[in-house]
Amino acid sequence: MLSASIWLNNLYHTKTDDVVLDGVDLSTPLTYADRFRIRPAGVSWDYYPPHCDGGSIERWEDPAFRQCFSDILSGDWSSHDPYELKGRLEASSSSETAPTEGTLRVFPDVVLTNSYIILRPFFRPTAPADSPDFLKAENWEFDISSSEFPGIIPRDGGYAGPKASPELHPHLELEKTMLSVPKVYPGDTVFWHCDVIHSVEEEHMGSEDSSGSSLPFVLNSSC
Repeated sequence: MLSASIWLNNLYHTKTDDVVLDGVDLSTPLTYADRFRIRPAGVSWDYYPPHCDGGSIERWEDPAFRQCFSDILSGDWSSHDPYELKGRLEASSSSETAPTEGTLRVFPDVVLTNSYIILRPFFRPTAPADSPDFLKAENWEFDISSSEFPGIIPRDGGYAGPKASPELHPHLELEKTMLSVPKVYPGDTVFWHCDVIHSVEEEHMGSEDSSGSSLPFVLNSSC
């Protein structure tokens, strides 16, 4: 587990050599117990719809966090590097579980989803949602007149999200693109980037509990 987390931490990097990461050690992982979940078989669950972790409205609001998405916001979304480390410094499974048994689901392309979620507040549709051509580019226009951030939800005096949905993020086609992780066994671990849209299957059609604990790995920094 430690070797795997070290390898994963070292996927992060800086784009330029002039950035000095004082006090950052990518080879010394730290972890903590975040939560533990047990789902009895046959119980429906809509508590974890598709969503992203690691920040809400701050993705747009906070200048340091916003730098993580500077390529997207400058019009060069294909150059976006979700493993660029600089801006992020500033700002598992414990049961046998298979698809259809209440397991984890993910959207398999973090560059595309980051680009779409960051740019989504600046576009609005010009065609009805039930139009057969609703998703075509010509039926969307640039619009910065609204203060709404689709998928960002006010909560407890702050904000939660982004929570992706077919209604607010139609081009992601979440009904088709969210993939269930392969079957896992006790002791197996699933890793994913903190920006990845993920969810838990609403239906648990298995016969045993679907259990999992969340153990985030973070970088060791003395900053």
